[in-house]
Amino acid sequence: MSDDSRIDDRDPLANTGPPGSMKRTLAAGAGWTTALQLTSKAIELGFTAVLARILFPHDFGVIAGATIFIELALLLAEVGIGATIVQMPGLTRDDVRVAGTLVFLSGIGYFLLAQLFAPLAGAFLNIDGVTGVLRVLALVFVIQSFGIVPENLLVRRLDVRRVMIAQVLARIVGTGGVGIALAWLGWGYWALVAAALVETVVKAAWLVAIVRPPMRPLLTRAGTKRLMGRSAGFSVARILNFFALRSNNLVVGRTMDAAALGIYSRAFNLMSVPSELYTRIAERLVFPAMAQVQDDAARLRAAFLRGTELTAAIGMPMSALLAVLAPEVIEIILGSRWAAVIGPFAILCSASYFRLGSKIGGSLQRAKAATGAMITNQIVYLAMVVGGALIAYPYGIEAVALAGSIAVVASYITINVNACRIAGVDLRAFVASHLHGVLLAVLSVAVVLPVVTALRRAAAPAVVTLGVAGAVLAVVALLLFWRRPRWLLGDFLVSLMNDAARSVARRRGAVS
Repeated sequence: MSDDSRIDDRDPLANTGPPGSMKRTLAAGAGWTTALQLTSKAIELGFTAVLARILFPHDFGVIAGATIFIELALLLAEVGIGATIVQMPGLTRDDVRVAGTLVFLSGIGYFLLAQLFAPLAGAFLNIDGVTGVLRVLALVFVIQSFGIVPENLLVRRLDVRRVMIAQVLARIVGTGGVGIALAWLGWGYWALVAAALVETVVKAAWLVAIVRPPMRPLLTRAGTKRLMGRSAGFSVARILNFFALRSNNLVVGRTMDAAALGIYSRAFNLMSVPSELYTRIAERLVFPAMAQVQDDAARLRAAFLRGTELTAAIGMPMSALLAVLAPEVIEIILGSRWAAVIGPFAILCSASYFRLGSKIGGSLQRAKAATGAMITNQIVYLAMVVGGALIAYPYGIEAVALAGSIAVVASYITINVNACRIAGVDLRAFVASHLHGVLLAVLSVAVVLPVVTALRRAAAPAVVTLGVAGAVLAVVALLLFWRRPRWLLGDFLVSLMNDAARSVARRRGAVS
């Protein structure tokens, strides 16, 4: 028997309140997402620091090579269902059952394909060990299929807190418990394989337990057509984006060796930490929130400009500081034997804002289901990444990083030109939304660079250099916050803080 009841009507967590309630939900969700994602990344960096002192670049290179193919297949196995669950109006329980069935069948199919084609992947990269690792890691296709639907149901409801808790718990158990223990026992790269599998099991089990989605299989022609019709464009755009993000790794792995791939992948992964944080916020809050107001042009335009302003205010100074402090960051996190990571890491970080700045425009296009624009963006990005990497690789890893950074800037321009067109935003307003971020970036570098230069000349330890630079920057920020809060934070951030203060005051008044 089918059940066409709408998920939104039956679920008490659905966000169906007035606009003010959405703003409060977004503020709370952003707070939880940021806090838990920062916790997750801090834990991940800690575990990475430990593993980098036990394992070798070759071990990370083998895993990075296998992961390229695993992550691609995971995207294909999801068949765009996750984004469709978030974006589709009037989602029913039958839709959820069909979605779960499609994802599970797809996961089984890709597991079998991985067993068949793993030798070809190993031969392509010419890295010993990739074939066996790929076959074992393929188990994540089946395991993760159980978690895709409940995770995206939570995202649809803007209930990101429980998604993030699942992620943090899985990371602690998988990498912190199993991965480090097995690495210490001498398992080499197989320790990373075991950690990935355990993380996937823990996260999927947690999500199923707390959401309890309808899991009885259902497969109908009408339901499949309804879901797949919407998911096709999302899938194509995500697949193109996948290749664009990992083409540099493919080129390095194919033309160099496992150690070079291990070095480049560490640089890229560390650079991606802030980008991944913001990607989580964009995918789990900004995209579903924009999807709920996709037919309200004024609110959509305001959300785009405010999101861009906030991203620039956070991302531009962060990007500049990471590039300046690259030697200290790598020394502290990875250790002295990973010094070769410093160059590509600094280059990649110098353009990392443009990765962040693409997330808001990308979320707007997804919310409007503008799949044509999404696909165009990713084709341009992919072409520039592949072309740049093929031209740059004879000159070394740093040249590949530079080519990738240029491609990111071009992608940022393409995405936001399309987003401005869709949202009805003129060029002047878009540029103006970046001015505060530029000012903060210049101020941050002007404060930190002289301090860092002096301490490096004095041969101060990396932790001292980073600590002193951070303390000086914090003092300057506090002084500005005290004397000129709008100059430091901008109008939008100040208004958010005022809203939060009023909310706290109302709660205290209600309690008293």
